[in-house]
Amino acid sequence: MRYLFSIYVFCHVLAAPALAQDLTYPLACSGQSPDWKLDVSQDSAVFDFGRESQMTVALDTVAQDATWPRALTLVGRGDSAILLLENTSCETGNLTARILTQRGETPLLLTGCCEAP
Repeated sequence: MRYLFSIYVFCHVLAAPALAQDLTYPLACSGQSPDWKLDVSQDSAVFDFGRESQMTVALDTVAQDATWPRALTLVGRGDSAILLLENTSCETGNLTARILTQRGETPLLLTGCCEAP
């Protein structure tokens, strides 16, 4: 019995760092082809994709029973976007980023990276 308890404690100690990897702010995100930039604080964001849009972070959603991936719903006066974040490094950052947004009636999927402190 003590052996099983030791295994249980050992597994929880190993799993703790993975569960503790939470999102930290500010985020500096960008991508190319097409070029875009997104700066996110805990409650607001500035999205630059042809023009600059001030947005609020309306919702921070995590995958069920997990810490990653995350989806930040961003809402502005004339624009909206969903930032999908994965806890995998990419070319210019420590998080992989995908943005679902639109230009007029045309839906767009933008890809890039985010750097978190």
